[in-house]
Amino acid sequence: MLSIRRFWPAMVSIGLLVSMVFWLPGVAASPQRATAVAERPVSASVASPAWPVGYSSHVTDQPDPSRYVALIESGGATSLRTDVSWAFVEPTQGRFDWSGPDEIVAQAAEHHLNALLIIDTTPMWASGGSASNPDWAWLPPRNPATYGVFAAAVVARYRPGGAFWRAHPDLPRYMLAGVELWNEENVSFFWGDQTPNPQLYTAMVVAAYSRIKRLDPVLTVVTGGLAPAGAYDDVTCTGHDSSGHDASAWNGVSYLQALYADGIHGHFDAVGWHAYHYWSGATAAQMLAYNRCSAWSQMASTPVSVRSLMKAHGDAAKRVWITETGAPTCVANATYTCVSAAQQASLATDEAGLWRTLSWAGGFYWYDIRDDGTSTTSAEAHFGAVSADDTPKPAYHALAQAWS
Repeated sequence: MLSIRRFWPAMVSIGLLVSMVFWLPGVAASPQRATAVAERPVSASVASPAWPVGYSSHVTDQPDPSRYVALIESGGATSLRTDVSWAFVEPTQGRFDWSGPDEIVAQAAEHHLNALLIIDTTPMWASGGSASNPDWAWLPPRNPATYGVFAAAVVARYRPGGAFWRAHPDLPRYMLAGVELWNEENVSFFWGDQTPNPQLYTAMVVAAYSRIKRLDPVLTVVTGGLAPAGAYDDVTCTGHDSSGHDASAWNGVSYLQALYADGIHGHFDAVGWHAYHYWSGATAAQMLAYNRCSAWSQMASTPVSVRSLMKAHGDAAKRVWITETGAPTCVANATYTCVSAAQQASLATDEAGLWRTLSWAGGFYWYDIRDDGTSTTSAEAHFGAVSADDTPKPAYHALAQAWS
């Protein structure tokens, strides 16, 4: 079961979530990082054992983006994750407005962060959608090659020596941590309210990967983070084996299996995963304990898991990137599923610590940096490590400690 939540581009509503679990490895963010790393080559964020740690965020259209991104930097992060919306960058074929992504990359660089860019959404000209569909932007493209062309345009602009850097010679050179191809493509909400289609998604990844690698062979290409949805071959988690999917969602492990069957091997560098698993009153130990329906357990502990599939298909050397994890905190009179601020902090500490011990662990991003509001009915508004008024929650300090 997934509860809808909002996820980026301005004007586009999006959603996800219900039961969730997990978090990433820490590699320290030292005070000297700003000067020592400003001129590092793009390969540093890929080849270094210091895998990126940070926050999934919503930089574009913030009233004060510098203050917003400063929260991420001050929290010990080395990276931020946010969207580059194809639907709004190229609303007319061949005509680009890079102002939003430029602001993201500039703010990241000014705050000594490497950006992980999620390349997602589709303009109407490429999807055939219309404004009568409120989720038109999340429709997939009719021709997967058009997605590949746009993904390559993003990388061409922000790679070392790209047009963005030539236009901003005074910015410190904090190159991309990687690109993530779409978001939660295994649930219908992020697929234009259509039934998720792993075959089409595979074709999009194949089209994008080859073009990206011709431009920047060392850039990390991450598959779109897969949302929690039941268990392997049991998408509703009823205890009865099924096909692993229904009209609205695929279980992430079942979906990855389908991607391999459709030929995705050799066309990505890391698997993106959203490891949520939480419920009201649960301790961190309970949220991280084995459960066949837990996205945390499904990474490597369930009989068929992300890692078992990667090993079976010759990808054992590749890593899993947690591109989202976290849990919403409770407020007075809350009616949504939530945890206390102390429980959120304990989860952050334990996930970061566990993630650090795994040989296959890659990047790690907490969702998200700041609460989106003060609603008493919406869990989506309260995932931040910082409250809506910029007051840090205990999780903010816990993550800074874990990453240091």
